[in-house]
Amino acid sequence: MLENNPENSSTQNQRSAIWLILWPLAILLRLSNIFGVFVDGQVFFYATDPYYHLRRIVLAFNNFPHVIDKDIYLNFSNGAPTHWPFGFDIIMAAIISVLTFGQADNWWIEAIGALLPVLIGGLLPPVIYLIALELSDQFTALLAGILSALLPMSIHYAQIGNLDHHFFAALCQALFLLTYLRASQKEKPNIWSILSGIVLLVAATATTEFPFIIAIHCIYLFVVWFRVDRKRQNELILINLKIFLTITLLLLPCIFTNYFEPNGVSPLLASSWFGCFAFSTFLAALATGKKLTPYSFSIIFITLAIIATLVFDFSLISKLLAEFQISQGNSVIAKLIRENDPIIFAGLKALLYWQSGFLLLTPITIFLLFRHRSESNLLILVALVIMQPLTLAHERFGVLLIVPFSLASAILAKEGMVIVKTYLPKQRLGELLGATIILLALLPCLVGINFASPTIVIKNRSFAPLYNAFTWLKNNSPKVNPEAPEYGVIANQWDLGHWIVHFAERPTVSSPLLHTSELAQAVFDSAKIFVQPPKTALKALENRKLQYLIITQDDFNNLLELAGNNIDLIKQNEGLSKELLYQSLYGQLLLSYGFALNDPTNYQLERFRLVYETKETSKVNNLAVPVCMIFEIVKGAHLIGQTKPGSLVTATTELKTPRERSISYSTTTKADENGKFDLILPYATGGNNNTNIFASSYVIKTEQSFSSLVVKESQVKNGETIEMK
Repeated sequence: MLENNPENSSTQNQRSAIWLILWPLAILLRLSNIFGVFVDGQVFFYATDPYYHLRRIVLAFNNFPHVIDKDIYLNFSNGAPTHWPFGFDIIMAAIISVLTFGQADNWWIEAIGALLPVLIGGLLPPVIYLIALELSDQFTALLAGILSALLPMSIHYAQIGNLDHHFFAALCQALFLLTYLRASQKEKPNIWSILSGIVLLVAATATTEFPFIIAIHCIYLFVVWFRVDRKRQNELILINLKIFLTITLLLLPCIFTNYFEPNGVSPLLASSWFGCFAFSTFLAALATGKKLTPYSFSIIFITLAIIATLVFDFSLISKLLAEFQISQGNSVIAKLIRENDPIIFAGLKALLYWQSGFLLLTPITIFLLFRHRSESNLLILVALVIMQPLTLAHERFGVLLIVPFSLASAILAKEGMVIVKTYLPKQRLGELLGATIILLALLPCLVGINFASPTIVIKNRSFAPLYNAFTWLKNNSPKVNPEAPEYGVIANQWDLGHWIVHFAERPTVSSPLLHTSELAQAVFDSAKIFVQPPKTALKALENRKLQYLIITQDDFNNLLELAGNNIDLIKQNEGLSKELLYQSLYGQLLLSYGFALNDPTNYQLERFRLVYETKETSKVNNLAVPVCMIFEIVKGAHLIGQTKPGSLVTATTELKTPRERSISYSTTTKADENGKFDLILPYATGGNNNTNIFASSYVIKTEQSFSSLVVKESQVKNGETIEMK
């Protein structure tokens, strides 16, 4: 059995009530950005991923207990399977439904959804306290709870507005550890083993990180196996057999009935089930060999193993590895994801801020845990040794470091207090010194207690003009049928996808959700469209039923690389990147409207018209350019007429934007051998409700005449013909 601290065992019924402050403390710290989330009666979530979960939660709320697993609003117009763990969104929708008696409108869903990470994620410190109390005394438990409440990496994942499954992963990790510890005691091991398996079930269906926890647990069992006697080995076999049988059997209908994911089982969930099933089979074989279970059980389980193996789709495992490589590996997309950045290069100050001064003491902590080598210490040690380097190399793994880091640091602090009290007993010098060292270790977190707000509205000013652009598009573009949208939107920045879906209420092509090959391909497809020449790109846009283009500042080399070009070769060829920019749809849209470089070339963009640009600007190449521009693909009015054969016909109009910027738009065509011409005009003259761009009357110039022309919006929209007389 796992060792208990004697002091802890004798005082279980005399716990101080002070630990009850941990949840309010955690909530208070995670609410520090509340006025960046609730702004002017609206709710704004952190970043983009929470908006994806919000969409699924709304759909689950309205169709409980079902949540979509194929979204036509992503990878438009094909749609894409959204193999994101369904459990998280169902659980959040269920909580909101209970709190509102099933009568919540979208605002209440958003408001409660913004608070749930705080209220649920804030439970992590009390659970860590209970874990530490199983392992040690109240001092260690309270310190572990306080540390987990203060750690910025813990606050970040559970702060207000960060409605993402990451905060749930840390809580499930702690609950699994707590239930496993209690299952490892002789008191009621069966019920705690089953509860532990249920926690694994919830975590596997509600997060993407939990395969790591299962793997860490298996490694721990391998390590501890050689540290215990045969009797304890037999106990471990039975305890873990009950745990993994529970999760295996409960996951069985999720994998083989497709009830929760009708469009195809998630490769992650399927692989998790197969791993648990394989481990259960191994444990069952061990138990049978040691005569710990009846042979009838073995026969039933072997039969189940044969059937499950025959019907299991093993291609899902290889598909999971491929998807992992795309979104987390050394791919073009993976390099662009901030959460994949190695934080070890962020500098010591940043590392101490996120993980406190206990980070510097990690080698001592590992040595201390290894020196004692009790089951409980090894349990924490294995997780710490695996997750600490993974977190330094990959920022996203920080969520799985919180639990072992808090527990290990608290154990180290307790051991340190014992040592200094022993060697400096007079006038409590040892206690004062120990408390000072602990405070200094926490200081990097404490100085940032008023954390710089990561909310999108207050601190990230660039969001405000984007929000205005999305809102304008929602209010001024044709309405769509939510069940079968007629057209979509494409943006050059792939990570704007969830904002477009939520704020503009329009489907889009690419999005930050990259957990399936289809969604990753959508990012590549978007980039290819923008780097192609306008005529080629127009065909691809029409094939995908895309009507609006959102243009923001971007690194053109990123677009080239995403489109499949050899970026290293392009960089070696000086001037090639600029040449490709001039040839591309992205470049010509920017250059023609003064967005990037002063270029006199008259590009032919008759089907694309500027309908919106933000008043806010940013400096690019010493030019003040709009933060965001929206272009619409139109049929264009056809100006036809007769002039001198082979001569040029030019139509020019002056465009005026909301920030009083004047743009001279000109388009030219050449009359054929009979003198006939057809000139496409994308702008309606005057102002209208469908754009915020004012266009003056066209000046039509031929070799024979000058004339003025007024074009109506209906003529532009319907592609009507205007005959020049």
